[in-house]
Amino acid sequence: MRFFLKFGLILTILLIVASILLPPSYDLTFPREPGPVTDRRVRTDHLKYLEERQPQIVVMGDSTLELGLDTEALAEQTGKSVYKIAIPGSASALWYLILKNNIAESTYKPEYVLIVFRDSILTAPGYRVHGSYFELVDEYARRNEPLFIQKSFVNLMNPLERAAEKYFPLYVTRTQIRSRIDAGIRYLLPPIFGCDKNCVDYSLGDIFAGADLEPQALVDAVGAAESYLYTPERLDFASQVGDSYLPEMIRIAQENGIKLVFVRIKVETADSASDSRLAEYLESLRTYLKEQDAYLLDFGDDPRFTRDLFRDVVHLNEEGKILFTQLVAEGLKEIFTD
Repeated sequence: MRFFLKFGLILTILLIVASILLPPSYDLTFPREPGPVTDRRVRTDHLKYLEERQPQIVVMGDSTLELGLDTEALAEQTGKSVYKIAIPGSASALWYLILKNNIAESTYKPEYVLIVFRDSILTAPGYRVHGSYFELVDEYARRNEPLFIQKSFVNLMNPLERAAEKYFPLYVTRTQIRSRIDAGIRYLLPPIFGCDKNCVDYSLGDIFAGADLEPQALVDAVGAAESYLYTPERLDFASQVGDSYLPEMIRIAQENGIKLVFVRIKVETADSASDSRLAEYLESLRTYLKEQDAYLLDFGDDPRFTRDLFRDVVHLNEEGKILFTQLVAEGLKEIFTD
């Protein structure tokens, strides 16, 4: 009993000390609004490209876009200039921020913005925004992004998490503290042997880049991460769309005279149990976009994309890339005449 009391006393003292020291160290005040704090810098490389090159079509997506679409061929087949924003690991939150803070802020507006997506990712605002993904998203976020914080974080918290975010400094700063500890472990000893920070980063990158990893382990990891998109909750379009970025992306595009085209690319991650729910989800998405005067090119169930056209469960190979580019071009030509 005495040991438990001592432990409780020490823990209480540590929590009090942390609550006093941590807020000024991280420029925080408590109580605070739940959710992460974005920095003041906004990356505007895409805005500058638009103003300098003035492409007629902007295509945005993640690694499935990077590996699955040939923009030079698309430009040649459609007769319109194309700019590709393919950011591996990106999802709807990042696409919304780039549309809002780069494309819509540009003095030049493209005629069309294509969003290449897969299955339910458009209505999953909490997908790929945590951990290292947050650093990626934060690059395109302004200091004040209440909609982003609300949809991608606060709406997905339970009451206990919201309370901890509001009143508990140690919980709020946990990621920064862990990063400092990791950096201390990683960079403490190597300088003794003449290896500075850049040397450590390069060495670690070289080790992992050349590691003989089990291919199936990578496939399994990708499948596990993608399974989030196929849960019953994620596949309930009616309950998800209001809290997603979809309505806001459509509004921003329409206010700026941009025609928004959503392009569903085929992947092989959905399991048979989710097939019927996914079909219902996609029908609801199709109806919704039609009502909102947005376009949908759906190749997610196209039988022409056979297994031999994939390099893994998510990405197309070179042959698949040629076919996907051709189909997107044909779909765009129909939209041009609409």
